[in-house]
Amino acid sequence: MDRYSSWLTKLRKRAQASGAVSQWSEILANKQGGDPPMWREHLRDILDEKEKASLDLILDLDLISAPAKKHLPEKQQLSLW
Repeated sequence: MDRYSSWLTKLRKRAQASGAVSQWSEILANKQGGDPPMWREHLRDILDEKEKASLDLILDLDLISAPAKKHLPEKQQLSLW
């Protein structure tokens, strides 16, 4: 499986959450311009493999869709030194 396919598989899993694509389309409209319905359609086409995402969009979607990291309490944080 190539990298794009594995990325798309992960994105599809993240998109299964209720309202995820709508939320992403709002963020992309604010960040890259356009309107949310246009982005929703574009994202659906990518998820359905009708279109291929550009590198810029891949990077933005990774930032937008990545699960939030849980922060460790301060005394449990690893030292940088």
